[in-house]
Amino acid sequence: MTPLHVAVVEPVAKGGLIHYAFELCRALGEAGARVTLVTGREYELEALDGPFDVAAILRLWDPKPAGEGALPGRVRRTLRRAGRGLRHYREQARLVGYLRRMRPDVVQLGDVRFAGDLLPIAAMRASGLRLADVCHNVRPFALAGRAAGGFGSGFLAHLLYRRIYRHFDTVFVHWEENRRCFLEAYGLPGGRVRSIPMGNFLLFDELRDPEVTERRLRRRLGLEPHDRVVLAFGAFSHYKGTDLLVEAFGRVRAAIPEARLVMAGFPLAGFDVHGVWDRARELGFEDDVRVVPDYVPSTEVAAWMDLASVAAFPYRELFQSGALQVATSFGVPVVASRVGATAEVVRDGETGLLVPPGEVEPLAAAVTRVLREPGLARRLGYAAAADARARLSWDRVAAEVLAAYRELLPSEAPP
Repeated sequence: MTPLHVAVVEPVAKGGLIHYAFELCRALGEAGARVTLVTGREYELEALDGPFDVAAILRLWDPKPAGEGALPGRVRRTLRRAGRGLRHYREQARLVGYLRRMRPDVVQLGDVRFAGDLLPIAAMRASGLRLADVCHNVRPFALAGRAAGGFGSGFLAHLLYRRIYRHFDTVFVHWEENRRCFLEAYGLPGGRVRSIPMGNFLLFDELRDPEVTERRLRRRLGLEPHDRVVLAFGAFSHYKGTDLLVEAFGRVRAAIPEARLVMAGFPLAGFDVHGVWDRARELGFEDDVRVVPDYVPSTEVAAWMDLASVAAFPYRELFQSGALQVATSFGVPVVASRVGATAEVVRDGETGLLVPPGEVEPLAAAVTRVLREPGLARRLGYAAAADARARLSWDRVAAEVLAAYRELLPSEAPP
């Protein structure tokens, strides 16, 4: 029988979204589906093979260019956004035409990043395409304006998003808490919104560069072999609570003199890199902080996980966190805020420690506890890695996604 054909569209060809898309495409292909990944020409995983086709056709831009850790000035930022907006909608028009010619059984989109995407999505729907969406963030991430660096949208944008999601035959969100939030926000019938796990990120072990090791990272960062690393990892923005971690680290360092705070990731809108240095200087531990404000290549992620004694994720708000699940996949003991769906990812006291969001003292106490109690750290890390391989396996995710897609097809369609 002809296998079900799924076109997975992920325009962001670099970073966490394409890593997620690759893992899902591979799992869907291994489960028997015919899969085409449609992405941008900056596709960073072209060296990896998978049981699916790749159409790297979208002419967009490098979303996380190396060496651009400091954001450009306001005028340049405005001009860049305008230029990218034009390119985005030009490529959306090309995408609609491409999908019309392909005629897959299901078109699966990822995060709908702009309310203006209503037009191309409506065009896909009008073409008779079955549409599905993997909604990573229930509320869109704001790149500009007062909400920059957080989640939210204005009244008009929210109305447009409600219209957008009505075009989808099914919407997937990660975890039940996000499903509840989605239904509350957009009012879709409950049967069209499904909760699925977010799979693990053991992909980075496959991508590991043997030349980039923990030892070499320590030399690069000026760390001694005995230094204990508190790692903040992933793209940085205000909602991730990095300022809280800097405050908490002062208390951690007072208790654990060999503790060092290491922050590595691409700064997003609204994040002040220089403010981290300034606050560390004011608190008297600037020499114990390392900041790498740049995109961490996929080939180096595993070495950064090896470097960490504990990974901290003091989010103020959250829908899902790829960085958190990278750490748990590699068995790094984690401390995270109990916010959003975090409690569905991290079982408090079993696969990590959860703390109240926005509070410095509990965060400092939890990080200090992990550093002080090696037995606890080993137990948390081992349980997290085992959970990632079992409960968060991509086989399970693919099975749930394909079951939903088969329900969309006419009864005479292949199983």
